[in-house]
Amino acid sequence: MNCKRVPWTTKENTFNRMTSWLPVCVILLMELQDSSQERVEGFTRGKVILPCRYNAMPTEEVTIFWRYKDDSNVYNIVSGKADLTDQDHQFRNRIRIFPEEWANGNFSLLLTDLKDSDSGSYSCFIPRVNILHQVELSVQEKPTPEVGPKSSSMSIKGQNLILFLFLLLSPDLHFL
Repeated sequence: MNCKRVPWTTKENTFNRMTSWLPVCVILLMELQDSSQERVEGFTRGKVILPCRYNAMPTEEVTIFWRYKDDSNVYNIVSGKADLTDQDHQFRNRIRIFPEEWANGNFSLLLTDLKDSDSGSYSCFIPRVNILHQVELSVQEKPTPEVGPKSSSMSIKGQNLILFLFLLLSPDLHFL
């Protein structure tokens, strides 16, 4: 058998060693990308704040793109002004922003009149600094408090017990 030993430092081996680290580097770069995700819960017909925070910036430099499921335009802010020309009809007249908070780095928005169909993934993209903040919204029916005969009869019994003890222990009333 004629085997030839190949030294470790050949160009081919060096390339193989470098490419074996490529997946690791890609994973590390993905981890270094500035991205975050939050969960928010709301109730139908209610309202909820979708949070997005970063460093403060002058109003005229604020450019933010809010998206729903990566393709529906929720709200655009371009150079400090609302740009609603391409806003998805699902969000029309249901969004409120807070320009007075931009100086504090708060680019959150208020979504009102929540519907079941509003559940899903929202993203706040700040292109100036390549920041992507994701918010997962879950909209549920608002639970209704159960009012039944047991709860009202218990309160009446409790009130009767207090009245009975008052009468029994009152020094001015003598039943015996």
